[in-house]
Amino acid sequence: QEKFLFSVKRFPAFVSGWGTGKTLFGILRGMICSEKVPDNLGLIIRKEYTDLHDSTIQDFERYTGLKVNSDKDAILPNKSKIMFRHGKELDVLKNINLGWFMIEQAEEFESEEQFEFLRGRLRRSNIPFHTGFITANTNGHNWIWRLWKNAPQQEYELSEATTFENSDNLPKSFIEDLRRMEAESPHHYARYVMNS
Repeated sequence: QEKFLFSVKRFPAFVSGWGTGKTLFGILRGMICSEKVPDNLGLIIRKEYTDLHDSTIQDFERYTGLKVNSDKDAILPNKSKIMFRHGKELDVLKNINLGWFMIEQAEEFESEEQFEFLRGRLRRSNIPFHTGFITANTNGHNWIWRLWKNAPQQEYELSEATTFENSDNLPKSFIEDLRRMEAESPHHYARYVMNS
């Protein structure tokens, strides 16, 4: 968690099992970027609107105490703005200049097209550090595996974890059930718990 949160690489990724704090630490990284630089502009994106609305925005409001307005923006006291958008809204962001972006559950996107599009938006003036970061579950040898694990370039950094590495922060009954899942559903266990 700490390696991802404080990474100085331009493109860090947190790819890990269930219950490892991916969303929390993605939001925290975005908040650090927005709080340190007045008038910054950040974007949190998720593929589907329902997931963005029912999960990501609710987590953001719970973790930060900030409200996301009807335009799907959160405004910080220093006039930094964090926008929340879903995949189909990217086409209307062609002239936007971002300081940072986060792709939540990036494995939901079939290719790196959205990542590369947002990468081209990291050009906001007077920003000392531009960054684009992702959170994800493993999903085979997909675009995330290729860019961050198989042959990462210098500005990419991968943080990984299994669910058990965060077991001190999870309910005991949840951990016990995951042990049963190992026998009952080994594929789900390997992917979503062991981050394989």
